Amino acid sequence: MSTDSDLREGVLDQWHGLLFDVRRSRRYHMRREQFFGRFHFAAGFLTAMAGSATFATVLADLPLGIWLAALTAIFGACELVGQPFSRVLTHRELTREFTLLEKAMQLPAAEVSEAVLRKLQARRLDIEEKEPPTLQVLNVMCHNEEVLASGYGPKYFKKVRWHQRLLASLFDLSVHTFQKSAPRG
Repeated sequence: MSTDSDLREGVLDQWHGLLFDVRRSRRYHMRREQFFGRFHFAAGFLTAMAGSATFATVLADLPLGIWLAALTAIFGACELVGQPFSRVLTHRELTREFTLLEKAMQLPAAEVSEAVLRKLQARRLDIEEKEPPTLQVLNVMCHNEEVLASGYGPKYFKKVRWHQRLLASLFDLSVHTFQKSAPRG
């Protein structure tokens, strides 16, 4: 039979789990915002440079102009199709919402109740509903960062291979290595 202290301990465990997940999500969206911000800047810079060089080589009637025109078109298409600036704004807003949720969770332990926990879990689900698909490798990397920041031991780390880490901001590789197997009866 469970006692009030067992129930209270269960609520506090869920509270800490939610807080961990909110902080991991903040880290994830900050990383996505940084990635798309850098991509937007690089694509804009390279488009401007290649476009200027194309203009100069066309005026000078140099054969290099064709290659520079192709580069300008490629960078411009990446900017148009990838829409990195709108993605920056999306992830910035999600970071802000998770930050506000974390601020709302800064309660003394005595004020943590099951009702408050359920309300904040529902708020988290409302935020997650707005999220684009998650890159699982990057999410695991953010998990590991939060494990370290929260002072948990290395036993909670998940192994991320170098090639997964290298491409984590672009796409997922070998995500099956992170899946837990179902318990056997």
